[in-house]
Amino acid sequence: MSDEIKYEDAVKELDEIVSKLENGTVSLDESIKLFEKGTKLAGICSDKLKKAEQKITMLTKENNND
Repeated sequence: MSDEIKYEDAVKELDEIVSKLENGTVSLDESIKLFEKGTKLAGICSDKLKKAEQKITMLTKENNND
């Protein structure tokens, strides 16, 4: 899984994983795989949000200096 996935796609996939885990119909092994994938997706989402926040902060500062 790469950081190239779009934020919206990562969130959608994460929602699907959460639904499967909450449903309780997947095996223990599958639950562990889904949980691992979900934590990776959550990390990607977090990184993308941090980068977006940093960019907005930078642009706001640049705008205020003009």
